[in-house]
Amino acid sequence: MAIDPDKRQRVIDAAAEVYSERSAINAGRRDIARAADLPLRTVSAVGRHRVDLLREVVAGLPFPPVARHLQEQAQNPVEPALQALLRAAREVLGDPAAAWDPLEIQAIVAAPYDEDMKQIITTRLNQRWDAVEEVVRQLRGPVTDDAIHDDSAALHLMAVGLGLAMLSPLSEKWSDGRSWTALVARLLEALTPNDVPDAGPPDLQVTWRARVAIANSPSALARLLHALSLLRIRVVSLFTAPVSDGQQLVDFILKSPPDVDRATVAHAIASVGTDVIVTRGLIDDTSDVATRVLQMSARLANDPDAAPRAAAELVLADSWEVTTASEGADASAMVLRLQWTLHRHVVLHRVKAPFTKTEQKRASALLSLVSALSEVRGEFDGFGWRESLSDGRAVTIRLARPEDTEGVERMHERSSPASIYQRYFTPMNEWREDNLRRISGGHRGATLVVTDVHEEIIALGNVFPSGPQDADTAEIAVIVDDAWHGAGLGLLLTTRLIDVARRLGFTTLVAYVLADNRAMLGVLQATSLPWETSHDHDLGASVACMTATL
Repeated sequence: MAIDPDKRQRVIDAAAEVYSERSAINAGRRDIARAADLPLRTVSAVGRHRVDLLREVVAGLPFPPVARHLQEQAQNPVEPALQALLRAAREVLGDPAAAWDPLEIQAIVAAPYDEDMKQIITTRLNQRWDAVEEVVRQLRGPVTDDAIHDDSAALHLMAVGLGLAMLSPLSEKWSDGRSWTALVARLLEALTPNDVPDAGPPDLQVTWRARVAIANSPSALARLLHALSLLRIRVVSLFTAPVSDGQQLVDFILKSPPDVDRATVAHAIASVGTDVIVTRGLIDDTSDVATRVLQMSARLANDPDAAPRAAAELVLADSWEVTTASEGADASAMVLRLQWTLHRHVVLHRVKAPFTKTEQKRASALLSLVSALSEVRGEFDGFGWRESLSDGRAVTIRLARPEDTEGVERMHERSSPASIYQRYFTPMNEWREDNLRRISGGHRGATLVVTDVHEEIIALGNVFPSGPQDADTAEIAVIVDDAWHGAGLGLLLTTRLIDVARRLGFTTLVAYVLADNRAMLGVLQATSLPWETSHDHDLGASVACMTATL
């Protein structure tokens, strides 16, 4: 039966639509006839069986976007092969149909049982194979490796993509996108030769800032640099700093060709480490390190209010804000709170990578530099006191900084279990990093430290709002190094904390003290405030709640 070409195409389009929605197994010719709004005999003239119609559909099926992009890369390379394959991996995980059309998968299942379908699928597979193999050849370059064959690599990549497309509608478990692309980048890196041939100087136009946590070993750093070299990325500068648990933090500035995108840079770095951040670089990033530091210092000396933004850029924070001392979020893994002045705090935020101690110190050092420059020029007074105790020893009381964390920890390690219990009402023998960050100034209010002539921390005092939304009542707390008990340091620090609370606008103070801690109770009574004693129901009679009006 001769069929009008337009009607024939209507049947094929209707079959594609019905099979996509219900599959060839669950849809018959009558369903297709209704979808095409044509008689059943017209559908039967195109194909008497489901497989006949599916064959017609697949024969004219365009390749999905991922396959088309790889074919274009194979014919006319416009980007690094690693980037093209990583992009394909990202798209496959996000939308498996972008690599393998569901209709094509149905045809692959039917092909072993239908010779005509098998020929169609074989032709399509060969076209895919040739494209993938050519991109793999671009990735591996002219250096040969007898242990790995390009056709084996192509087979692996095709099979993985097809497997994802088939599992997608069925599997309850799925990979995190970042973990998936990091794994793919590691596998692709393994396919490349160790010695990448020099293809001449690349066209480096784009500057990137990046940071990553990797194993604290030379081999990890070597793998990182190798992964970047595969994208023709050049390292402008690189800094490393050890962090906890055998890790090191790597900060670097990179230059890449314009065809390398941010996601590919991030995923190449993630193939070696974790907590990856990649952002576009700044104008001065191509200068040497000393020049950049001096230029930044000059700008901040002329514009101190730019310091918070500069601190955020320095540690690649996602956002920043300047708050009053009693507002904003307390410090946490993803929040870095810094005491800039007595009344102003800088709060930096991240979404993905936690802040490290090294980054805390960097941001704090920058703010300290700006504060010192402003103080020298008389733009605002520094905050701190030099004091002499009753026995003549000199001490300094000042705002705490993130770099004081180690000193605070050492003081707690020197303190007796009794002193720790009196301060925290619990025998805290281990001090986790987030606790140290908080008690060293990462909270609303203010934290003061006392140092001796050797700049060792010997006492710590906190003023912080008593509740999340409380701007009127502040709690104060003090701990003094055991070796300095009895020298009047507790009273001196408490007096300064009361002064700070007044300056910050609090109207009421509260202090929770163990009822048998006569020394601290005596310190409070020795201040100029009229303290009233009560008991908190939750804490019980063993804890005195001391309250005073400022």
